[in-house]
Order: sequence, then C-alpha cells, then structure tokens
Amino acid sequence: MKIAFAIVTLFSAGGLQRDCMALAARLTARGHDVTIFAERRKGELPSDLKVELLPNWAVSNHKRDLKFAEAVAKRCAGEFNRLVGFGKLLDLDVIYCADPCLAARRVGLLAKWGSRRRTKMQLEAASFKPGQKTTCVLLSANQARDFRTAWSTEPKRIEVLPPTIDKARRHPEFRTDGTRERLRESLGMAEQDLLWLAIANQPSVKGIDRALVAMKGIPQARLAIAGIPPNSKQAGQVRGWARGIGVADRVEMLGFRADIPELMAAADLLVHPARYDTTGTVIVESLVNGLPVITTAECGYAPHVVKADAGVVIASPFEQEALTAALGAATSAGKRNRWSRNGIAYGAAERLYDGLDRAAELIERPRRGAAN
Repeated sequence: MKIAFAIVTLFSAGGLQRDCMALAARLTARGHDVTIFAERRKGELPSDLKVELLPNWAVSNHKRDLKFAEAVAKRCAGEFNRLVGFGKLLDLDVIYCADPCLAARRVGLLAKWGSRRRTKMQLEAASFKPGQKTTCVLLSANQARDFRTAWSTEPKRIEVLPPTIDKARRHPEFRTDGTRERLRESLGMAEQDLLWLAIANQPSVKGIDRALVAMKGIPQARLAIAGIPPNSKQAGQVRGWARGIGVADRVEMLGFRADIPELMAAADLLVHPARYDTTGTVIVESLVNGLPVITTAECGYAPHVVKADAGVVIASPFEQEALTAALGAATSAGKRNRWSRNGIAYGAAERLYDGLDRAAELIERPRRGAAN
C-alpha cells in the first residue's frame, strides 16, 4: 500500500516522533511505500525516511495546525491507501494519538468559546465524534476512557496499544562497556557529580522547573536536558528559571540528540516530574536501560516504575517537598545501583516492545467497507 503519515513537527527527541519514524520503518520493511508529511523538521533524522514538508505561514499555533491538517488532506486525497495522523488532523483513516482529550478538560467560558479551543475541538472531533471512519489508536487506558466519555466514540473504533518501546533503544550494556565513562567525560562530569537527565521539549509540562528547585539543595547534582535547542525560546525560559534559583551553572542544554541510550548510560537518574504525560515512553526506556526514574503519578507509564522497583513515583497531588526528598534519597549510590539492576531485569522479562507491531497491524487492517 501507499501510506501517508502526517505529523506537524518531525524531530528525533520526542516520543511521538520516534514512534512515527519507527512505524514508518516497520511498514516499509513489510513492503509498503510510506511518506511522512510534516510542517517542519528539526535535528538529525534517519537518512532512509521519505519526508515531504508542507509548510504554512499561519501566525498562531492552532491556526498552523488547522492549515497543516487541511494541506495534508488535500495533498493525500486519492493518492494514498491510508492516511495516518500522529496528532489530531482531518480525514484520517487512523489516528495515533498521544495527546489528552481536550473535550474532557474543564475550562472557563472565555477559553471555551475562544478561537484556539474551537479550532482544537474541531480537529479532535474529526476523529473522535460518533460516525467517523477513523480508527483511534491510543496509548493508555485512562486516555481511552476520557475520549469515550467525552465524545461517545464507538468502542470498536478505539484500540489501546501495549507499550511501544523500540528494542533497538535498549542497551543496558552501555553502563558497563565504557560508554558511560566516555559520555560522562564528554559532558565534563567529575566522578562525584550526580548527573540528572531530562528529556523534554516542553519544559513546563515536563516539570523542568520542579527539577531545578530540587537541585538547589543537592549541590552535587547536574542537570542535562535533551530535546531543547540551546538557542530556543524554551532554553531561554529554562535558563531564566535556573538563574532565579541559583543553579544556572549546573544546567546544560544538549539540544536534539540521537544518542539517547548512551546518554541514559551516562546519567544517574532520569528526572521526569511532569505535570502531565499521556504515557512517558522515556520512563520505560530509562528503566530497560538501567537508568533509575523519579517521576510523577500524572504520567501514564509511571506504574512501570513501581512494578519494576526502579525509582520513585511522586503521588498526586504533587508536592515539591516530596520530589526534593525523593531526589535527596536518590543520592545514595547503593539505592541507585539496586534500582538500575531491577530496571534491567524488568526490561528483560516484561512485554514492553509489542506496541508498534500492533500499531502496524492496525494500519494494515482493511478499512470498514473497503477492500484495501
């Protein structure tokens, strides 16, 4: 089949973006012709991807999303057997959705009738309202419950995937084969330094400010952030927070990185105190690579941390003191080593790698009322 993937921004650091590229590779290996349409691309991407850009010049983010959705629908009409959206777009055969349900969120009257929400609700309805053709591929049971409740989406159109960890990103041996030492040296880490790793491109959503507050009382901690370009607006925001707290000299922006498993080997903790994360794929990736995790209960994959006994999950509602205490306790090398071993064992025993294969099968599945 000719299959079109559509995603607003394509870059190597985001979990949704990695799933998009990994699914494209899987379907290509199965003999399909896959083209990824994006508004923009950032950072280093696999050279064998077929990518076509459909830029637009709308000013606001929600208008850009709508214009991109319209451009994709027009570009792909009649030319592709499947149109798969990685995000809320128009005329999709399949939506691979990592976003929360907007209709399930309570907002004030001004926000409810504002242009931004109305546009985003239009895009959400295009896949989830009753009577649509779209197969809705979701990543957590809580997410599926919210969409069914808010939109009355037909249960037969909703599919919840198992975890979507790419086995190629599991390298626990990097912690013992010299990779850890090499990466730490390249990052300027001294032996006594405690390296916290954050992987995020939305600093507030992923709780970078919370991690910075906790750093103040842990002087040996250094924070490396992958996924935020050093010269970006988000980087400026993080630096402003860090200066205000007095930890700016211990924070480094790594930009977009392709060597995430290597960085996980170099780090001592994944610090992911997110305010919301549908899944938090990076959480499970860290566990299977032997990197202990400090995260929040608002992340869909947080239960894996508890099940593996490989870190700490901060309960909801979030309290800064609880995060600071957990990170303080994690200064114990013995505790981190035990968590690391537990995470590696969990990654070897648990079925954490089937999600993308299942997604590929759903994309290949004949459409209702169609022959292909």
